Parts: sequence; C-alpha cells; structure tokens
Amino acid sequence: MNSFNLYNAVWIEITKADHGHGGVGWEFGTCLWSPTADRSGRDRYAVMREPHIGDLVLHFYNDVWEGSTETRLAGTSTVATQYQEITNEPPTPGPWADFPSYYRINLVSYTAFPFPVSFHTLVEIYGTEILQEIDEFRPRRYPFNTYGSTLRTVQGGYLTKCTAHLYSVFRRALGISETASTVTQGADDLHQEYAEGVRIQREVHFFSRNPQLAKRAKAHYGYTCQGCGFNFRDGYGNLGEGYAECHHLTPLSERPESEWNQTILNAITDVTVLCANCHRMIHRKRPALTLEQLIDTVQTRM
Repeated sequence: MNSFNLYNAVWIEITKADHGHGGVGWEFGTCLWSPTADRSGRDRYAVMREPHIGDLVLHFYNDVWEGSTETRLAGTSTVATQYQEITNEPPTPGPWADFPSYYRINLVSYTAFPFPVSFHTLVEIYGTEILQEIDEFRPRRYPFNTYGSTLRTVQGGYLTKCTAHLYSVFRRALGISETASTVTQGADDLHQEYAEGVRIQREVHFFSRNPQLAKRAKAHYGYTCQGCGFNFRDGYGNLGEGYAECHHLTPLSERPESEWNQTILNAITDVTVLCANCHRMIHRKRPALTLEQLIDTVQTRM
C-alpha cells in the first residue's frame, strides 16, 4: 500500500465468500460487480460508475479464517477498467440473482496481506479513531457507521470510499510503516503496542463527548494530578491554565460499552484527574494500574 496521495481514489469492497464472489470468471480479487439497480429500480449502486483505471481497491472478505468465520481486511487490487454494463449473470450470483443487468469492473494485481486484519480488531483497537472521524466529518460513502457506541459495516455498502485518515488506520493495523510499503513487524505486536495509547484515547474521546462530567470532576479535584502532584499551570504558566485529563478509576477502555450505564457515566467519585504522563503510565499495564499503585510507583521513585 503506497501513499494515499498516489491514487486518484481508494475504494473498499466488503463482500462474502458464501457464493464464491460470483463463481468462475468472477472470482474474488478479479472484479467488482453489482446489479445496475435494486429490485425497486432505484439507482442504489451508482457508486460503481465512479472508480477509474489505476484506483486502489481494498478488500474486506467474510470467510473462514483459521477455523472461524469472520470479516478481514484481506488484500488490495488495482482498477483495470471502468465499469461495464452487462446482461450476463454471474454463474453463482447469490442474493444478486435474477437482475436484468449488472455492473462489472475488472481488477488486476490482487495481493493478499501477510497479516490480514479482522474487523473485530479494527473496532477494538482503532475504533475510537474511526468514531471520531465519523462524528467530526460525516464522510460520504464511508464503509462503517455507528451502532450504539460501537461500529459496524454499512448495511448494503458493497463498494464504499476510503478517506486518507482511514487509510492511515489500515496501514498501521496491517503493520505497514508510514514511510514504506513493506510490513515492518508482526501485526499482533503492533496492535499490542498501539492499543495502550488507544485505550487512553477512548477515555479522552468519552470525556470530550460528555463535557459536564469532565467539568464537574475538575471542579471537584482541581487541576493537580492526583498521581504525581504535577500542575500544568505551575509547569507551563498561562498555557497550562485549566488543563488536566480525566480518568475513570475503573477504565472504560476495559469494560464492555454495554456496561457504560448512567452511574459510571456521571459519578464524580468514579473518576479522577491526572497529568498526561500519569494517564499514559496508568494504562501501560493490562489491566490498568489502580490509582494507589500509580501513587506507590511515583513515591518509590521519588
């Protein structure tokens, strides 16, 4: 995967293996295809007319992976031809059987990723970043949407568009450095390393969406770190005035979001304030350190 800016556009195919992607001559990685209209005659697949020769395609494939059925970011290909409208039905069209006409886009150079990334991993580790992009920019033809407080693939979103930020997320998830197109280390190692920062981001994102709790917590505790005693105003003058980070004493990042009930979302006694360094250190272990363990560590070093 080269730099995003080298492509006119990057597209995302989300499909399943249960009907062989269309059968012989229509295999996964060789083409994109869809009906030209839905069963009501609506121009639902108009996006198929947009890819151009040379565009990159990222493929999410739902298949049996290592004994379990799941969707993974499986590989890339390149658009070889713009769309063609044809009347020949694929040999095994699955749910897209019996349409009068179809779009087909030929692809070349399909390349499988050495460490395909599951959609579950993307949601668990990179979900906060993706949610932030959705919340802030509402990108059109995005492959994911919100489902409660988590993510799912867009229903019926066979072909969608990849943003520059989402492309960066995919590269990191796959273990591809930002300055090279080669895998720099095992994806599992990168996920573990990156997860520590993301756990903090999930909490920071939560407090940014629930400003009243953060405001009340800081009014209660002040802006002095409850772990090490650092105050940003003392360290940075006016620049640090009124700054501290909120932290749930039992981190939200370690609880299923189904348990984010009104009590833990609103209780001052369930949160504290930390400096950025202590916040990162408290999350370096899994499970996270308790506030008491952090204080003991700081006092021992002092």
